[in-house]
Amino acid sequence: MPVRMKKELIHCQALGEAQEIRVRIGRRIHIITEREDYEVVSGTIPDLITAADIREITESISGYSLFACEEELKNGYITLRGGHRIGIAGEVVSEGGKIKTIKNISSFNIRVSHQVRGSADELMPYIDKCKNLLLISPPRKGKTTLLRDILRQLSDRPMENVAIVDERSEIASCYHGRPENDVGERTDVLDNCPKAEGMMMLLRSMSPTIIGVDEIGKREDVEAVLRVVNCGVRVIATIHGENPGQIRQKAVFRELFEQKIFDCCILLKSRNYIIYNAECLETGTVVRKRGV
Repeated sequence: MPVRMKKELIHCQALGEAQEIRVRIGRRIHIITEREDYEVVSGTIPDLITAADIREITESISGYSLFACEEELKNGYITLRGGHRIGIAGEVVSEGGKIKTIKNISSFNIRVSHQVRGSADELMPYIDKCKNLLLISPPRKGKTTLLRDILRQLSDRPMENVAIVDERSEIASCYHGRPENDVGERTDVLDNCPKAEGMMMLLRSMSPTIIGVDEIGKREDVEAVLRVVNCGVRVIATIHGENPGQIRQKAVFRELFEQKIFDCCILLKSRNYIIYNAECLETGTVVRKRGV
């Protein structure tokens, strides 16, 4: 980010709680927190982001070589050291029907990586009683942060082998293959790998006792989960949704609920968690979040 912008943003009160920083050409910068969309207005930062600003940010995040980041750009983002992920939008260049890169970049979504050790502490007594676990919430409510801490705590236990499929580098936040976040003592990570394929690779090669995966959503993800569970391996996954009942109504996920694959579902709310078991998805146990 241009130095003059960086200096001014440091003084923004919302920056400490930032989940995303949105930068769009011809628009102001926006800082997104859990509860607020904060528009940055300053005498130092120009009201509107310019093409020169976009170029400077692009050069900085790519190490002055977009070509070196071409593989990541195909997926629409670049991962920085520390686990921060920069989503990119602009003109897509295709070749042979496949995305090759992005040019004429017009906006960035800087997703700020947060590791909160101990965020799962209140839930571990419940998690220890269940085999397979599904974490549910709308976007930006902390699913990935909670998943990371659950896997970290389980991985620190003797005789557990935790394996993570990190399709978008958001759980372990790998940089050149090495996790930047603490995901535990006994954890193996497949970074930047499609979820369904990754689960099968880990099952064949790493002898996991637990597989963790973020944001299942496709039919092939569901089929992979079913195969992993049928092999006796524990699955801990997240999914976008408002509640278990709403997710159960979606055709792609129906089989998971009919077979009661996840014997425990945890719904993330602003001030608490609601824990459901597979036998009753209408009512659950309320657990208050730490520090709320």
